[in-house]
Amino acid sequence: MLMICLLASQSSLAFNDSLTLQTADNLIAHLQRQDNIVARLQYLETYKQFLFERLNTIEIPDLATTPDDHPALEEYRSLTEYDNYVNLIRMKDINASTCQRTKVRIENSTSRDGGLVPEAVEAMKILNALCSPTTN
Repeated sequence: MLMICLLASQSSLAFNDSLTLQTADNLIAHLQRQDNIVARLQYLETYKQFLFERLNTIEIPDLATTPDDHPALEEYRSLTEYDNYVNLIRMKDINASTCQRTKVRIENSTSRDGGLVPEAVEAMKILNALCSPTTN
C-alpha cells in the first residue's frame, strides 16, 4: 500500500473514483521519473494489484433490482473495463517491440469503431509512460 501512496497529473476516466484516478496519475508520474526497467514493471504490477483490490471493495447495486443505466452500475462497468485494458499491459522487458505489440493489443481490444473507448485511452497513457524514456 505504501508504494501505491508513493505512486501525480489529472486523468479523466469514464468513472469518477478519485482514489483510482489519483493513483493512476501517481503511477504515470513515477514511471516518467524511473529509469530502472525492473522498478517500472514493479510499479505497474503494484498498480494492477491495487485495481484488483479496488474492484473487490467497491459496492455494486443489486443487479436484480437496479436498472441497467444506474450510475453506480455504469461506474463499476467502466472501472472493470479499465482494469481489463490495464491488464493487457503484460511485459517482461520494455523495448520498442513489446511496447508496439501491447499498443496494438489494446487497440484491437477496444469496442468502439473509429477510436478507443475512454478506458482504453487511459490505459494507453500508462503504457506510454511505461514505454517513454525517463524525464529525470
